[in-house]
Amino acid sequence: MTAPHSGRARALTDPRWGVLALCIALLALAAAATSLRNGFTYDDRWIIADNGRVHALRAVWVYFEESYWPMKSGAALYRPFVIIGYSLQWAIGGGSPVVFHLVNVVLAAVSAVLVFWVAGFFLPLRLAWLAAAFFAVHPVHVEAVANVVGQAELWAAIIVLTAVGLYARDRSEGPLRRETGASICALFLVGVFTKEHVIVLPTLLVAAELFVYRDGRLWDRLQRLRLLLWPLVAIAAVYLVVRVQVIGGVGGDVEHPSLLHRTMSERAFIMLGVVPEYARLLLWPARLFADYSPRQLMVYPGPDVSQVTGIVLLLGAVILFVVSVRRAPVVAFGAAWFALLLAPVSNVLLATGILVAERTLFLPSVGAMMALAGGVGLLSARLRADRSPLARLVPLLCAILIALGVVRSSTRNAFWHDSVNAFRTMVDDAPLNFKAHYAWGGQLFELRKARDGELEWRIAIALNPGYHGVYMDLAHRYREAHLCPAALPLYRQALAVEPDLPLAQVSIAACQLEMAQYRAARTTGRVAIADGLYKKAFRYIIERADSALVATDSLDPTIGAKWLARRKSP
Repeated sequence: MTAPHSGRARALTDPRWGVLALCIALLALAAAATSLRNGFTYDDRWIIADNGRVHALRAVWVYFEESYWPMKSGAALYRPFVIIGYSLQWAIGGGSPVVFHLVNVVLAAVSAVLVFWVAGFFLPLRLAWLAAAFFAVHPVHVEAVANVVGQAELWAAIIVLTAVGLYARDRSEGPLRRETGASICALFLVGVFTKEHVIVLPTLLVAAELFVYRDGRLWDRLQRLRLLLWPLVAIAAVYLVVRVQVIGGVGGDVEHPSLLHRTMSERAFIMLGVVPEYARLLLWPARLFADYSPRQLMVYPGPDVSQVTGIVLLLGAVILFVVSVRRAPVVAFGAAWFALLLAPVSNVLLATGILVAERTLFLPSVGAMMALAGGVGLLSARLRADRSPLARLVPLLCAILIALGVVRSSTRNAFWHDSVNAFRTMVDDAPLNFKAHYAWGGQLFELRKARDGELEWRIAIALNPGYHGVYMDLAHRYREAHLCPAALPLYRQALAVEPDLPLAQVSIAACQLEMAQYRAARTTGRVAIADGLYKKAFRYIIERADSALVATDSLDPTIGAKWLARRKSP
């Protein structure tokens, strides 16, 4: 497979291109259209349905002063352009989820057509179409399309694909034009304020020069690219400064329970066990899950025999990449695309709120599908050269895979119809996933099925006793029901798992007040103040405890006799 040349660019002017692009769009619509029946599900509720900031249009600069998640949720993140988009869609549809889902479906189709456009600069037309078709129907994309908050992934994909396509268009004909560079910078500026992983766009352009283009010495090509990279780096720096100012850090998300307090090396070992899931989801996504957590996935922060599969897969991928650099540069570029876009959520450099999330594979899978289509092209060429009868089976097999993708995606969309269906199905799909039981238990409490919710949370604790969040939530429910004797042990267990929980200390003291353990409440408050925790809250608790002790003592009918006896004693 040769490097791209101007003939590839001219191939996009082929009169068949429009018809082929329409076919890609129709495939994407066939895979996604059933999601139009969905409502607001899972994170949609907190970010859109119950988020008052989205329900009214405000001055544009206000959106840039706020986090993506409502701060009360604990998670932050920073995606102002996405929130602006949600506000516009809410205003247009009066809060109807149909408008949001319609936008998602359209964006999915646009993304698939853009994949066809971009791949056309690197692959022959038929293979570019195959890469886009695989992308359009891939079941791993369902979460990004059928769940409204996946819209951030879709916008990010459109921005990155457009920028790379503009770059590839110019480079297929010669050096990058100044106006194209300005357009890429503008797209990058919008992109980083849309979703975090757009920040890797400059590395994609470097990868293209490293692995694809051959029109001159590498050093000279990188020198020319430097004129574009400096503005992109400056934009990234400004974005990071603003992000830190607004949400207080580069990360901002609440770490996944399995990653809390882990070192970089421990996170690397944990993610080795996750590698087989990435391979399965890309190559045969027959089973899909809304969450990947223990004990559905076993996590080991040190060496373990279960990581051998991940090591073998990584080594195989590295060997394939090295071999492809010279023999099939587009395959190498596709592999680099996948790795670079996956890096922000790989949890090695920076811990995130997920171990694996299907929505985060939307943009990385572009590279994987280009590499796959390139591999199919090489295999087909070899079979034809050998005059093998198997050569005729390759198109048939590709057609079958595309059809299976449409069927699997269109049926999977129903999972995201509503939260009750999603959380209940999560438990059915992955009964050993503690977060599935955690989410379903919370839903049951909202449905006022407290006994069933309690059972689900007890199961979640049994599956993952090392996570403080379930202890805290169940204890809060007990306390709300004035069952403090049941709540206190859970608060203490939460503190044993995570000592830095001021809210647990406050709740313990409040329960002690409710149980008339006034001296214990006062002691808890004094210790907490000495530790520098919530001084105002604990002073209030101490005052309440002191008042209760005085009132209790004044009601004691024997207090006078005791006082007189003490006065008479020598």
